[in-house]
Amino acid sequence: MSGSVRFTWLRSNGWTRIGVIGAIAVLFAAPMLWALGAFGHDEESVRRALVFAAAGIWFFFIIGYGAGWAMRGFIVRQKEGDEEERRPAAPPAHQAPHPPRPAGR
Repeated sequence: MSGSVRFTWLRSNGWTRIGVIGAIAVLFAAPMLWALGAFGHDEESVRRALVFAAAGIWFFFIIGYGAGWAMRGFIVRQKEGDEEERRPAAPPAHQAPHPPRPAGR
């Protein structure tokens, strides 16, 4: 098998997916926390739960996309050893001709 799959923290797609998963988790957690009374028992509790949900969704979207965007600049491309062997050698650099030597030396 010539190809291999490697896990790396430097891939941008994984960070975006983690952000989406976190946003969905907050979307489901907000009503559950509201039902348990985590935001209080007054009329403002619904507003607090909505603010919590909106802030959490935006936070995870921005962190996931931002981390992926930042990591895109640091991607290290790994080359297999035999790939370098297959590549033809670079031609030698063109050098300026040397001045002729005197015949007596």
